[in-house]
Amino acid sequence: MTQNQYIAQLQQLLQQVLDETTAHAQHLAVHTKKILSHHLYDITKGIKLTAEERRHLQGAIKTTLSDSHYSHGMGFASYSPETLDSEDYWTLEWWYKTESQLQQAKLENYQNAQRFLDFRSFEWFQQPAQNKRPYIHGPYVDYICNSAYTITVAHPVMLQDQFIGVIAIDILVSALEKVLMPSLKNIHQTAVIINDVDRVVTSNAVSIKTGTLLKHHPHQQCIPSPPKPLQLVVLS
Repeated sequence: MTQNQYIAQLQQLLQQVLDETTAHAQHLAVHTKKILSHHLYDITKGIKLTAEERRHLQGAIKTTLSDSHYSHGMGFASYSPETLDSEDYWTLEWWYKTESQLQQAKLENYQNAQRFLDFRSFEWFQQPAQNKRPYIHGPYVDYICNSAYTITVAHPVMLQDQFIGVIAIDILVSALEKVLMPSLKNIHQTAVIINDVDRVVTSNAVSIKTGTLLKHHPHQQCIPSPPKPLQLVVLS
C-alpha cells in the first residue's frame, strides 16, 4: 500500500470509531427520553429517577455498552437544584467494562462529596446543557471514573424541549491507541491525531505526548479540513 492509502485507511478507521460512538450516544439519549417521558413531574426543577425508570435505564445502558466496540463506560448524568422540599441532587447512573463483566460505578451514593460529583462545570456536561447539541470532549484525565486519558462523547437528553441531562460515553485513549496504532505506524512521516483545539490524542512519534498542544509546523498537512472533533495531521 502507498502512504496515501495508509492515510486514507487511518482516516476511515478514525471516522468509524466516531460514527459508532456518536450513534450509540444518540440512540441512548432517545431511549432515555422515552423512559422518562412516562413519568409526570416538573422537569424545570430537575429529575430524580424512580426505581422503575432506573431499572429500564440500566438495562438500556448495559445493552448499549455491550454492543459498543470502543467505549469503556457510559451512563446518564443529571442535576436537580435545591428546592424548599429537598437538597440538590446529582444523578449519575454509570456503568463500565471490566475484563469479564459490566460493573456499576456507584458514584451517585456520595451526594455529600459535592466537589467530587459536581459535573456541571465539566465540558462534557456544560456544552450540551448550554447549546443543546452533542459534544466531544478530550483528551483529558478523568479523575472521577478511571483516572486515565479519556475522550467523552456527550449527547443532551431533551424532554418537552427542556434539557434534563446528558448521555456520556467514555473512550479510553489507551484503547483507542490499540485500534489506531497499527495504521499510524505504517505512515512513515510523523502522524498525529488531535482534537479540534490541537490537543494531541496520540501519535506515531514518542516525543509527541498525549494531552500536549501540537505546535504548528510550517509544513503540516491537516486532514481533513475544516477541523473535526478528532482529526489526522501529517507533518512533512
